[in-house]
Amino acid sequence: MKYLCILTAAFLSGCISNTQQTPPVEAPVVSEVEIYHPSYRIYPINDYLLDEYVEQLAMKLIENLNAEPDAVRLAVSSFVDLDGSLQTASRLGNQLAESMLTEIQAFGLNVVDHKVMPMMRIDSGGDYSYSRDVLQLNTKGHINAVLSGTLLYKENGVVINSRITSLENQSILASAKYVIPYSVAFDN
Repeated sequence: MKYLCILTAAFLSGCISNTQQTPPVEAPVVSEVEIYHPSYRIYPINDYLLDEYVEQLAMKLIENLNAEPDAVRLAVSSFVDLDGSLQTASRLGNQLAESMLTEIQAFGLNVVDHKVMPMMRIDSGGDYSYSRDVLQLNTKGHINAVLSGTLLYKENGVVINSRITSLENQSILASAKYVIPYSVAFDN
């Protein structure tokens, strides 16, 4: 019995001494603002509320327009992240552009849909009238201004800076700024 107690104690002490404590895995630190960046969350949640914000933004642009509305033939581009390249379009940025196209036309500006092909493409998957391939697009539409915007992710929401720019001389014909809360722009 004495040997059994010594053997058990030796075994247990060996088990305890061979057990290594692994440090706990730490989750990467992500700021509150980064969590809402499109790389983390890309699905707009409430189209109805988002459209209300876009309507307000369009109204501000029209109020600030420094041109005759009938003289403007406008194309709407994707709203892009305010980063070093100004070339990062997200689902939110594309949805803002699509909604802005509808709203700005409702306020009386001539909007040209520059993504429409000169003829429909039909295949077994469907019928298509839009393209992002420059070689497939209609080059006859006369555009003299572009509505564009940038997205800046702040603590209180996405700051939308939007402007209508003349393509003739790059002058700003109208500009507007609006903040869309994250609860409207992205799923929680």
